[in-house]
Amino acid sequence: MQAYFRTGKTLVIDDQYNEARPLLDALSKNQIPFFYTQGKPHSDFPLPNSDPKDSQFYNLIFLDLNLDFKFAGSQIGNDTEEKTFKGTHAQILNTILRNDNRSFIIVIWSNEEENFSDHFLKLFEDDKYTKKRPYKVISLKKSNYFLLTEKGYEFKKDNNGHTKPFEESLFKEVMNALKDLEGFKLFCEWDYVVSQSAGETIDDFMSLVNEIANDGQREEYIAKILTLVSISYSGWEGFLGFKTDEERTDSFMLALTQILNDDIDWNVLNKRQSEFKNWRAKTKKDIEGLYEEINHSLLNKKLLICYPNRKDLTGSVYKLSETSKELRRILRDCMHLDLVSKTFIKYKKGRDEDRKKDAQSDFFLDFIVARLTPIEVNVTPLCDIVQNKYINHRILSGFLASAKYSDCIKKSDLAFFYKSPIFSFEDRDVFIGLDLRSFGSCPAEEIESKSYLFTFRTNLTNDIQTRLAAHVSRLGVLNL
Repeated sequence: MQAYFRTGKTLVIDDQYNEARPLLDALSKNQIPFFYTQGKPHSDFPLPNSDPKDSQFYNLIFLDLNLDFKFAGSQIGNDTEEKTFKGTHAQILNTILRNDNRSFIIVIWSNEEENFSDHFLKLFEDDKYTKKRPYKVISLKKSNYFLLTEKGYEFKKDNNGHTKPFEESLFKEVMNALKDLEGFKLFCEWDYVVSQSAGETIDDFMSLVNEIANDGQREEYIAKILTLVSISYSGWEGFLGFKTDEERTDSFMLALTQILNDDIDWNVLNKRQSEFKNWRAKTKKDIEGLYEEINHSLLNKKLLICYPNRKDLTGSVYKLSETSKELRRILRDCMHLDLVSKTFIKYKKGRDEDRKKDAQSDFFLDFIVARLTPIEVNVTPLCDIVQNKYINHRILSGFLASAKYSDCIKKSDLAFFYKSPIFSFEDRDVFIGLDLRSFGSCPAEEIESKSYLFTFRTNLTNDIQTRLAAHVSRLGVLNL
């Protein structure tokens, strides 16, 4: 099980510690880090902090099904008892998984597993209880492995008095249920690589103070190191210009993140993880089939855009309240109007001659403009924002349009125009077009008042900035 759960993201929920103890011992013996709770806020082992900002992500949850209440004969006899059962377990899941944790597996862990498992599974059929749907539910029965003795619950023993066969049987049954989840395992492997890389990054810096014997001197020296690392990202002037420790800490964290990214890349290549073998493409035709089966624009949404808590960051996209005159010029320059006019002619009623005439007129542009969303994108370098080295934010203008217009963009390499890949936004497929000639600026106070849509992820933002830099510094061509 270490292949899946070795980053401290296993949770055991059982209101009776003496029943959970043998499982906790077995997890420890197998070097699987875990967190234990009795499932109640006020107990010896209370629920974890439910504040969303402090919530943890869990991969594996062992869950007792008869928590904090006992039904007569270990049965649910009526609708009221079923609502109580569902409400109790839903509250626990919603409290622990307050951060919309979706990548977890539940192991039903109960003495009355056969009596309660069906009621538990119905939880995930009704959103009024919980939206936390596990990736897989595995059902186990405690009595198959544990025995109540004078000392409390213990693993059963074989004829030679050994508990190991039952411990191994428990984990083997879990692994048999997981063996086909190769995709989930690959995510767990990546989680482990990131966790290991973070540890190595920290250790690399801590090695600078490792030889200092005195605790106080070590802490003083590490404070100097952290200060210089923060300055390495923000610069002298930026660091001295910060008004809060939060800004200085941001610079340190961002510097460390860049180093971590390198460590992750190297560890992915150097430390061979368990390889995923269930790839679905061997030929070009296979890839084309995947595009038909999987909504790749929805997948692009995950790859290209996100929704951070701040709307003044690099890559932030804003919707303009008014359509500028410049948008019409952008459309005339970047679009094959004859291709778009085919759509317009089908839409426009009237005689063919009149429709073709309108397709070359301003009525045609009105038709297109009405179907686009005018936008601006913040392309200010993130380091300038963190270091407070900007007077105004740097802005590009353009539009957000339906994917059906993507093929209408001119195929030639427009040096002044940037077209994004197609991605899903608000349940429709769209792309973004930006005119690099519109490069301008915007005061910080205006950014706060803009209508925020979403933020481009780093790779797409870097691509836009690279194209913009090439456009701004583009050399002319000498020719006769």
